[in-house]
Amino acid sequence: MSTSIITAFFKRRIIQPVLNLLRQGMTPHKLAVTVALGTVVGILPALGVTTVMGTALAARFRLNIAATVLVSYLVHPLQLLLIIPFIKAGIFMFGLEELKLSLDEMIAMFRLDWLAALNKLWVANLAAVSAWAILALPVGGLLYLALLPVLKRVLPKPAVVTKSIPVDSIPEVTVPVIPIPETEVQAHV
Repeated sequence: MSTSIITAFFKRRIIQPVLNLLRQGMTPHKLAVTVALGTVVGILPALGVTTVMGTALAARFRLNIAATVLVSYLVHPLQLLLIIPFIKAGIFMFGLEELKLSLDEMIAMFRLDWLAALNKLWVANLAAVSAWAILALPVGGLLYLALLPVLKRVLPKPAVVTKSIPVDSIPEVTVPVIPIPETEVQAHV
């Protein structure tokens, strides 16, 4: 019984919304950009800002805001998994002091000097966001390039409307020509 509840949950909360977005008539290009942007924003190693940032960027680029936020929510577990690698990459890139990330070492760090511990964590998080910012554009571009051909194959082709206007229904327009007397033409020369 519990597996059927879980399956129903995933169908209702994940699969059905994604299928509804695919049926909305988005072009493969727009959907690929939306998924790439939502994924890149969704793995931002700063908790609590992905929704605002995803909404702002989707509005700026005229993408589907709901789809962008949905994708960023779906990659949230990936965000949690990548926070520590982003911190380590940022510390390495900027040559910062190594940060002890085990729970016992962090508790000891806070007991020793909580203000210095907060400062170290702030700098480490800033380094992680900087590492994300450096990697965001290439990763987003590669994700877009990988998704576009797949979505072009998977999404239905838009219906082409070939309705033409018959030539006989277009009225002929005549423009009256008013002759200018020769005396007026010579006066202006």
